[in-house]
Amino acid sequence: GWFATGHDDGHLSLWKEEKKRPVGNAIVAAHGYHGGASGVTRSVMCCDALGLSDVLATGSNDGYLRLWRVSTEDKGAGIKPLDTVPVHGHINSIAMGPGGKFCVAAVGQEPRLGRWDRVPRAKNRFAIIQLKGDEEKEE
Repeated sequence: GWFATGHDDGHLSLWKEEKKRPVGNAIVAAHGYHGGASGVTRSVMCCDALGLSDVLATGSNDGYLRLWRVSTEDKGAGIKPLDTVPVHGHINSIAMGPGGKFCVAAVGQEPRLGRWDRVPRAKNRFAIIQLKGDEEKEE
């Protein structure tokens, strides 16, 4: 089986159960940097994948829910950016809906396990994000 991990150092990695190291190239700063390109990388706070598909969603405090395309082919395994959805605040958890029609994100003023880096104008809430389906792309 395959699985993806997000790390507090900003790395996003794809793994195969039989391997000890990530497969393909890890995304180094999946959610960018604090204070510009010379700053500290932002943590990947949460990730969730849509079962039996190639879509992965990650969240952080950069203002975006990021969608990624996962490839599990032998020679081209890896993760590539797919889309971004603006979300104000810390994304502390993500759950993909059935069939990939929507995504629910738990958004807060602060990270789930701390009281630092507060975003005062953000609201503690659930954000329901409608995802684009194949039918919408054809129109």
